Amino acid sequence: MSIDLDETKVARDELGMWLGWTLATTFGMLVGYLPSFFLVNILDLGLARLIVPILAGLLIGFSQWVVLRRYVSDISDWILAGGAGWAVGYILGLFIINSLMGLPLGGFVGYVLFGVIVAVAQWPILIREIPNLLAWILANVAGWTLGFYASQLSLNLLEGPAIAPAVSMTLVSTVSGLVAGAITGLALVWIVRRPEHI
Repeated sequence: MSIDLDETKVARDELGMWLGWTLATTFGMLVGYLPSFFLVNILDLGLARLIVPILAGLLIGFSQWVVLRRYVSDISDWILAGGAGWAVGYILGLFIINSLMGLPLGGFVGYVLFGVIVAVAQWPILIREIPNLLAWILANVAGWTLGFYASQLSLNLLEGPAIAPAVSMTLVSTVSGLVAGAITGLALVWIVRRPEHI
């Protein structure tokens, strides 16, 4: 099932849709990843690496659905597609990052792969609005890659010998969610406004 965004509703509230999408993505990241601090201490690390991205993905997908439902009639599949894309993207991206740890481009390749997988998982639901998959892939790659690098930069700006894990997780989730949500939200509004040019 693909969604059909009402261009008139989006045009009347482009800023609201963008802001809602940005905050929903940030909220989903934050609420989805904060439990990982506790789960890692309780569960096996391998199991936590599986459960945390699924939880975060479903929460991000649900949060984005709450925003998008104002502009469409039915998008229940969005939650599942967002959660699945996030979980698979995170697991594969983490695998690539860990495999290429010593190489300077290892992290970059992992983040790019993450953005591609999330975009490809969401695209069947957005196909009516985004007939060209490349535009959505580029938006997700740029958003998530820049979001992860911005979150690492923000961690480096904090001074002190040790940052509490809960503080660093909150900062990373918030910054990466804000940057990725802002970029993908802007792309979504732009694509809906100009579908014939994509």
